Amino acid sequence: MVSNESILARRPNVDQMDHGTLTDGFGCGTVCPMAEIELGPLSDRLDDDEMKMLHKLVEQAGARLPAGDDHTTHTIAKRLSEDAMTEFLDRLEAHDMAADIYLPVEFDGRLHVGDLRVASAVLLSDTLEEMKEELAIEDDEYEEEDDDEDDEEAEEAEGTVIEAQLRNIWQLVVDACSESLEKNMALHLKV
Repeated sequence: MVSNESILARRPNVDQMDHGTLTDGFGCGTVCPMAEIELGPLSDRLDDDEMKMLHKLVEQAGARLPAGDDHTTHTIAKRLSEDAMTEFLDRLEAHDMAADIYLPVEFDGRLHVGDLRVASAVLLSDTLEEMKEELAIEDDEYEEEDDDEDDEEAEEAEGTVIEAQLRNIWQLVVDACSESLEKNMALHLKV
């Protein structure tokens, strides 16, 4: 049996560690922050005052929020790389479409409610189509998986891990955006 004293002797800086983390410098792994893509009610992220402000801003932008916000939250993807999601949002920012919440209505620009940016899922759909070429996504890439080893080697040579993650996030956001518009639900991108 190992005594506490021998542990402290082997790890003299244990008392100086930040005990707010899940793992210390001597652990076998690290805990990475994760991003999520969800469909859900606005009330999950906005309080009553922010909801009123959003209704007013959307009406000023010439649109109306869908009636009822009683949908349950539906997670499209979670445990996504925060770095990849941040890079994806940076690319959306280049198109002036980066936001935390996308509404299933059409209006121009972004609205700011509290700390959150809100944009149109209709315009996001158009922007995602423009980004398809930037990310070198082929039309059949996500429809059919090919087991040919030559194709796999060619794909590996095409890009880095972050580029593969960006293409994956693009496909997830495309699917989520379509579902958002179809079900009339807000799309949430959480980093």
